[in-house]
Amino acid sequence: MIYDNIKRNKNNILDIKNKVLVSYVNGPKVEILGSYESTYRIEFIDKKTNIIHFESELKTNHWAKANIQYFIDWRIRVWEGDSLIHEEDYNANSKRVYIALDSKALGDTLAWIPYIEEFGKKHNSEMIVSTFHNHMFEKQYTDIEFVKPGSTVNNLYAMYEIGWHYNEDNTINYEANPSDFRKYSLQECSADVLGVDYNELKPKLTFKNTGSAIEEKYVIIAPHGSAHAKYWNYPGGWQVIIDYLNNEGYKVVMITKEPLGDEWHDSKLGGTLTGVIDKTGDYSLAERANDMMNAEFFIGIGSGLSWLNWALNKKTILISGFSAPFSEFEDCERIFTPDLNICNSCYNKEKLDPSDWEWCPKNKNTDKQFECTKTITPELIIKSIERIKLS
Repeated sequence: MIYDNIKRNKNNILDIKNKVLVSYVNGPKVEILGSYESTYRIEFIDKKTNIIHFESELKTNHWAKANIQYFIDWRIRVWEGDSLIHEEDYNANSKRVYIALDSKALGDTLAWIPYIEEFGKKHNSEMIVSTFHNHMFEKQYTDIEFVKPGSTVNNLYAMYEIGWHYNEDNTINYEANPSDFRKYSLQECSADVLGVDYNELKPKLTFKNTGSAIEEKYVIIAPHGSAHAKYWNYPGGWQVIIDYLNNEGYKVVMITKEPLGDEWHDSKLGGTLTGVIDKTGDYSLAERANDMMNAEFFIGIGSGLSWLNWALNKKTILISGFSAPFSEFEDCERIFTPDLNICNSCYNKEKLDPSDWEWCPKNKNTDKQFECTKTITPELIIKSIERIKLS
């Protein structure tokens, strides 16, 4: 297990017989070991606010643990009767800290990884990280040890998991997340859990530009997503944009994993798109990245490919109505519904049900379903294209 072989502080000695052992693996834990029988009171204190988040009484050879799993600058106090016999502050300097990303999603991974490096810098820690996309980062983050998810990691001082954590009743688990992650950007979730300052940071990626495979200038589109709510649902909108770009002298390259020519997927875009170079299907992320690096700009929705284009520091037009404008990255042309009186931003109010393709919590099976993006006209996209061409 990842909790095995926790690194102990050999100076945590009560007396000749008993030891106080402190660790911070998914929450602060105090264990008292020895042969001297006594009773102790443990205080888990936020050093910044002086709030006691948890206190417990325990006997020798027992342990106590606070439920809070995100970073707090802890102060641990151990009392025996009225005597303070041990006080210890969190100190990850030169110690092993493991961060596990709790999501397989490409966008989540790209958003969260930069703040792990920031944590390591802040605390001068030896960082160990697990993601489902380690290959994108290993050669760039040479000071970080990358492991596969589920790996055994020994000699840990602390561990944190980054993710959107819910309770079984779909309420937010405030023991794993310090605040409502739906109310701020996806990136900020990582900074929040790890207790580091938030500024929009782009990850460092290992992808190399091997040159364009397309001679003419081109634009990339990525119109598909993992839920229908993420789509730009204006009828026939994508074909209008493709025709406009072709008339402006651009080739249009479609790069989604969902195949062009598949009737079901095409139906979500208003029919089979024409006037595109078909690079849909199962391509590697390295090839996707290379196409992005050589494109003029990118048009997409709230998907991992949009995050990848942003991470590569390329011009990005992002279309979304199901998520509020602050939800994704700032460095883009963000197109949102022009009518704030209509339903929008359900992503920031409700828990997405990934098993329900037609998820639309307020207007499903009505004429207003997906009205958040049905009200985004092609003219709005074209105005963004004109702006991004000049940037």
